[in-house]
Amino acid sequence: MKPLTLIRSSSALRVAPVALLLVFAYYATDLGDDLRVDPLGYSATVVDAVLRNLLPVAFAVASGLAAWEARKLGASEIWKLGAVRSRYTIAAQQLAPVVALAWLLLILPTLCALVQRQVAPDLPGLTLLAFGLVLCVAHGVVGFAAGAAIRHISVVPVVAVTDFLAVGWSTGLSTPWPRHLSGLFAGKMMFGELPTPAAFAAPLLLAVGSACAMALLWAPVSRALRGAVAGALVLACAFGSFSVVGDWSYIGPRSTGHGTLACAGQSPRICLPEARAERISALAEEAKATLEALRRAGLPAEPTSITDTSLSLRYPEPSTKSDWTVPLVFGEATGTVRYQIAREVVRFACAPPATAPARLVYYWVSSQVGQGDTYLKRLSSEPDFTAQERGRIQDRVGQVLRSSRAQQMDWYEKTVAEACKKNGKTT
Repeated sequence: MKPLTLIRSSSALRVAPVALLLVFAYYATDLGDDLRVDPLGYSATVVDAVLRNLLPVAFAVASGLAAWEARKLGASEIWKLGAVRSRYTIAAQQLAPVVALAWLLLILPTLCALVQRQVAPDLPGLTLLAFGLVLCVAHGVVGFAAGAAIRHISVVPVVAVTDFLAVGWSTGLSTPWPRHLSGLFAGKMMFGELPTPAAFAAPLLLAVGSACAMALLWAPVSRALRGAVAGALVLACAFGSFSVVGDWSYIGPRSTGHGTLACAGQSPRICLPEARAERISALAEEAKATLEALRRAGLPAEPTSITDTSLSLRYPEPSTKSDWTVPLVFGEATGTVRYQIAREVVRFACAPPATAPARLVYYWVSSQVGQGDTYLKRLSSEPDFTAQERGRIQDRVGQVLRSSRAQQMDWYEKTVAEACKKNGKTT
């Protein structure tokens, strides 16, 4: 059949205007909150926001229309031409427009979102999109198999609705493993993150394996043999995929470090997401001024690098003596860069330290860089931070600040040690 004839005769052509209109209406309304997250130039954050909302719709369209096309073939007796023309060729021709429509439901909103957020596509984002497109093909094959086996008209809405609900509701279940097999990744994709190969493989194994099993039912061999092989394949894929995700928590494993970084400067070297590269010079100047103030106070503030925490938000890497991890982007947005850097100079020998002495230490260090009020403002959000506690901290640290530098350092070291002795967790 000629391509244009195939498209004109496909149900996908008639459904396309309604499906695309509904998808873009949803994009313009309910997708807004997810797209407000700052992607920091990382396209996977944007692509993930679109896929988490629209994959159930694309899957339902692919499986439902595929079931309709298979039912139409059965009614016209074309499916019985397998002896003359391969059933796989027939199925591929009928599925092509359906899968193309499902792909458009994902690709067009994704392009719109990338343009809206002014983010260029990168390999992690394209990987996520390709993952969704492969799953659309698998759902289409399964839907086609259902339509070929059950010729009643009710199979079409049943397949589409079941597919939509099974995928969409999986993230709302208290049991974690179904969501990991649906293809929806729970939790927003943060900068530099990407699902691990296992997180990609589990839903692909179930979906693609089931699709291959359904396709085996069309093989020109005995019904008993193809049924046995198909059933065994489905069970093996289901068991294999469950064994991968069975013990995962709500958010599946993520690999990090996929975002593009920009680093510049020396002593310290400042590293930010590439989308914020133009801010490195200003942050480097503020970092140097802050470190000089800390050194004047007698503190060992000599980091060789300061890396923004946005590079490892979900799996934060603790600062070391030479490599600090600081929320620079957040600090610049809130005017608290000096406070954020000053906090990193404090090294307790236990975790967590006792609250009262730790607060004194942090307030003293913050005051050394002129942002003591910033620390007190942060404490105001804690339920046990009363006006009396605020006064106690200000009075005690005020007395310390009026003493000599040597006396201040002596107090600082004793208070840091006291914070761990009180908890009895000195390491």
